[in-house]
Amino acid sequence: MAKEVFAENRIFAYNRARKTAFGIAVIISAVIAASFLISYFLVLKNSEIAFFVYFSRITSHVVSNIISSTYLGMFYTALVGGLFFIFMPLEVLFLKSLNSGNSFILILILYLLGVSISYSVDYFIGLKLSKLSRKLIPPKKFYSIKGKINRYGGWAIFFFNVLPLPSQILAAILGVFRYNTARFYIFLLLGQLVKCIAIGLGVYYIL
Repeated sequence: MAKEVFAENRIFAYNRARKTAFGIAVIISAVIAASFLISYFLVLKNSEIAFFVYFSRITSHVVSNIISSTYLGMFYTALVGGLFFIFMPLEVLFLKSLNSGNSFILILILYLLGVSISYSVDYFIGLKLSKLSRKLIPPKKFYSIKGKINRYGGWAIFFFNVLPLPSQILAAILGVFRYNTARFYIFLLLGQLVKCIAIGLGVYYIL
């Protein structure tokens, strides 16, 4: 009995030390990232260092195209906004692009292409960095989404992508559990396609 208690205490102490180390690492990483961003916008943004010159040009190019609702901006919107750790209102920006007079077929193709890439990144992060993904996603949301997948299977993926639900986080969780990639892409693209067509019909018949 004493040995069992001792073993449990050792496991508890080990887990607590590991979580503490991870927490410290996250804090240090966040401080470094915040320091870099502050330094960039206050000092380095206008510096002559080649890396920051190109970085500034790239970010300005991406942001200006997204704001202007260009075809390239639609691709950038789906490419960046489809990442589970970056929030962008994809549906709103898709609607804005439609209202700008762009071709529905072209922006649909560019949107689906960008989403396919960004959601693949989400899935890959979940697959290869499962522990990190679990830390980045709140436990309550993580297990809530996992429960829906267990209950509804591929249709949960479909409805997560049709409805304004956190489908990016879902993609990362599916990677953690090594969900079948073929089914993942089928229900992902089917759901996104139905959503985009619904938005397009709404613009055509209502707006």
